[in-house]
Formats: sequence, structure tokens, C-alpha cells
Amino acid sequence: MPNRPPRTTRFRTALVCALGVTLLGLATAGCEDGTAASGSGRRQSATRADLATDGDGGKTLRLGEPTSITYKSGSDHMRGALRVTAVSVRKGTHAELKKAGTEPSDVRTTQPYYVTMTFENVGENSLHYPFLNTPTGLEDTNGVDDQPLITGDTEVAACPGKDPDDFAVGAKVSLCKVFLVPNGIRPSVVTYSTGDDTKRPVSWKVKR
Repeated sequence: MPNRPPRTTRFRTALVCALGVTLLGLATAGCEDGTAASGSGRRQSATRADLATDGDGGKTLRLGEPTSITYKSGSDHMRGALRVTAVSVRKGTHAELKKAGTEPSDVRTTQPYYVTMTFENVGENSLHYPFLNTPTGLEDTNGVDDQPLITGDTEVAACPGKDPDDFAVGAKVSLCKVFLVPNGIRPSVVTYSTGDDTKRPVSWKVKR
């Protein structure tokens, strides 16, 4: 006849198991209640799956298609979550740059292009001096990273791109960035990379 543990030991084991099942049930119910509450009009927090370019990093999206990324930058290096969209790429003029006092020296060999992006803070942290537009890049049809125009504190009226000082949770902003593309070459891809995924930026294909 096999040895059985004492009755007291068996009772304690059964009690622990019962408590475990009960706690698991409560945890599941709590998750369900939270899901129901978030669907009743309250803004839903970004989940872990929403926070990274893991799904879209290295991919090329269509202009106007949003993606969510993990963000770590700004003056306080606060980690957050952004929903980023490359909205448009359009030709600018040297006359517009000259009017803003930012005309480049290579005016005869380049064509300015304006890249417009939208950013939404979908995380749980406000971002102080976030430098949202800094990671925006533009590649041309030769596969070369085109040079952004450094405007300092000067705003190009046709391409406003001043970052907010504070980017609150739920805030949304549209920013533009000027790039100088060599004459005879066209923009091909808008890129954006930040946080932990700088080697696999999200890309948006520019329509020809």
C-alpha cells in the first residue's frame, strides 16, 4: 500500500490550491472589468504591444499610415509612447526660405522639400522638451540621406516645425521639416527612428 502524506498536510495542500484558483479568478475578473471600463469612453492606455516599432520597424508604410513607437528622448530622457505619421512630402521654394532668412548657400544645386509629420502622445508620461521632429529623415532615390535645413529659432512660414516645450499625455501636434535634395533627384522614403529601434527605423514610401 503506497505511503500517503498525513491528513493535515493534504488539507493544507488543498487549501493552497483552492486559494490559488480563487486569486486567479479574481485577477481575470479585474482585467475584464478594466477592459469594460476603458470601452465606456475613457482614453485607453497604450499596451506594451502598442509601444514599439517591433511590428513596423524595418517596414515601409504608406504616407498617412500611423505607427506607434517607444520614445526615449527629450531633455529628461523620459520613456514614452508616440503615434507617429508621415503625412506628406511636397516641394518648397528657395523664395520661401529666403523670406524666412534661412536660404542655404547651395541654392542653385538643391531643391527644398517639406516633410510634414503628426505626433500624438499615447503613453502615460508627459515629455519635456521632446524634440519630436529631430529623428525625422528623408532618403532620396539614390538611397542617400538628404540634409535637413538647420533653421535655428527661425520659422519657415510654409513649413512650421517648432517643437512644443511640453508634450502632455493625449496631446497631438503637426510639425514640418525642410530637407535639401540635390537637383534632378527625388525624395523616396521618409524615415523615423527613436528609442531602442534606431537601427530599424519606420519608413514611409513617398509617392512619385
